Amino acid sequence: GTRAPGVGLPISELGLRSRTGASIVAIIRGEETVISPRSDFTLQGGDVAVLVGSGAAVGEAVKLLRGA
Repeated sequence: GTRAPGVGLPISELGLRSRTGASIVAIIRGEETVISPRSDFTLQGGDVAVLVGSGAAVGEAVKLLRGA
């Protein structure tokens, strides 16, 4: 399938908070959960991002992360 645009990038390069208003508060990667991932944390395919923000902000962040 198509790779999501955030895969392989550190969280800081996504500009998620400034672009959408949402923040990543945790990443679930397989059996591991990373709480408050550092800005240099690199996303991998299959990661699940736990987001906080308004409904609209989270919706925009999901679109950005999925490449929609």
